[in-house]
Amino acid sequence: MAGVKSFVAAVAGTLAVCVLIAAALAALVPDMGGFRVALVNSVCIGMTAHLLIHGGWHLFWQGKEPPVLGMTVLCVASMLIAIWVGGHAAATLLGDSADWLSSDAGGIRIASLLATIGGTASMTGMIWLRQYLASLRLQAQLQQARADAAARLVDEARLRMLRAQLEPHMLFNTLATLRALIEVDPVRAQDMLDHLVAFLRTTLNASRTDEITLEAEFALLDNYLSLMSIRMGSRLGYRLDLPSGLAPCVVPPMLIQPIVENAVRHGLEPLREGGSIAVRARQEGGWLCIDICDTGQGFDPNAAAKAGAAAREDGSDGTGFGLDAVRARLRSAYGNQASLEILSPSSPTSEGGTCVILSLPLQTARRETSP
Repeated sequence: MAGVKSFVAAVAGTLAVCVLIAAALAALVPDMGGFRVALVNSVCIGMTAHLLIHGGWHLFWQGKEPPVLGMTVLCVASMLIAIWVGGHAAATLLGDSADWLSSDAGGIRIASLLATIGGTASMTGMIWLRQYLASLRLQAQLQQARADAAARLVDEARLRMLRAQLEPHMLFNTLATLRALIEVDPVRAQDMLDHLVAFLRTTLNASRTDEITLEAEFALLDNYLSLMSIRMGSRLGYRLDLPSGLAPCVVPPMLIQPIVENAVRHGLEPLREGGSIAVRARQEGGWLCIDICDTGQGFDPNAAAKAGAAAREDGSDGTGFGLDAVRARLRSAYGNQASLEILSPSSPTSEGGTCVILSLPLQTARRETSP
């Protein structure tokens, strides 16, 4: 379809040039016989030259950028053939003779030759201009592709760094708690070990793919929050809300986990009374929205940015670093189509708490399930 449009545009351009040439010939060469005769001759010769040049261009160079010498030879040969063939075709249409091709009557032959050269030169210029512009577009696309690939590599590296920070931190704390529970509460220790195994299995599976279903992601969150609730006891409550219709949707792995861990570590754990966290998936028009809301001590974006910068400098973990990685993950997976919004306080009526809202394009996030 694009090739047809390009051809139609080229023909329209050639016809426009032929009309201009006909007007010039009718005005400057009185023996031409008026605008009608000049137009028929101009169109017949011009279109013949156009078809010969374009046909030869595609025949010899498959529509790619032609060499200067080869294109020059093609144009000269096309002009000579176009004058003869087009002149006789015009004479046939007008019911006249093409005597001017063999005898220069009042400069008609010279004028027609100059007009043909001008029309051919303009058509050739359009061909080269189109190829030049196409080359510029291709170079811009290649540069953008390289930039996108580099940005994706950076995002992936930051994701791997985030995983390397999150998993050992959680694992060491969990093992320490597990060791303490083995002697005093074997039942809770067994329960904690089961959740830990399930969490690690899901995390390992997620690390091998670029996307994970919301059902699997929420299962990972359930195991993680179960581990945290065993550590924090009654100080932590949580609720996960995933409608069945959204369970097959897919999201990048490690997208929700860093936000939930930030909420627990920096929002709820510092409070003596603890608090609760709720994760909810919902559909809003053509968007998949995921809300992560807690009742913790709130979130200061400026302080988080400073903490994230300090974390990147000394290699420690900071509140802002996890959110930076999530933003990079969103940018890598969805470009500018996804967003992350932070509300703190979490609602107009509350004094604290934080609500992080992820908005993803639903058509991108949804995947057809196998029967």
